[in-house]
Amino acid sequence: MKGFHFSLNLGLIGTDDSRIDIILDYLKEKTELTKSKDSKSEFQFIYENVPLKMKIFQFTHFEDLSDDIKNLKKLDAIIVAVNLYNDQVMSNLNFNSYKNFCDKFNFNGIAVLVGTDPYLIEQTNPPVSRSINEFVLIQKTKEIKFHYCSKIQNPQKDIADIFKKVLNYVILRLEFTNPEMFDRAKKNSKDFAGRYL
Repeated sequence: MKGFHFSLNLGLIGTDDSRIDIILDYLKEKTELTKSKDSKSEFQFIYENVPLKMKIFQFTHFEDLSDDIKNLKKLDAIIVAVNLYNDQVMSNLNFNSYKNFCDKFNFNGIAVLVGTDPYLIEQTNPPVSRSINEFVLIQKTKEIKFHYCSKIQNPQKDIADIFKKVLNYVILRLEFTNPEMFDRAKKNSKDFAGRYL
């Protein structure tokens, strides 16, 4: 049982201007990066005494997931990041594309919509006013039937909160689906090489 862990797969969706790189940077700082190639990264860490290996698959749009995850058994969570100054990306995000994705891949994990403010993150003055406010973000989350929405203004705090929500959801499901294995994994977490998140 030494080194036993749970694996989870996370889809990270967003255009370059949505700054999904800060999410990966956060994980690189707080956990152990074990693999990185093209748009795939793997991290290992311990969360709530549960040893986890998380594979992250990066995409620009829902439609891009089709080719790359055919060989995956499942995705456990998706995070869709949108730049709060780019209303075009927000308008392209719709329920039908999410539903098609869910139907095609039997996705029933947690889905999170994240608004990023790159100017606040970089502490620079924006050239234009923000086109997406909190109300629009909440409305879009309801419209596409995601579980949760958040805003990244302070990367350390906000990304930690996002992962807390995602990982609590995933861990609850792991515990519910296989309680005996879940308990054994927690007991053996000290044998797992990984930092606590």
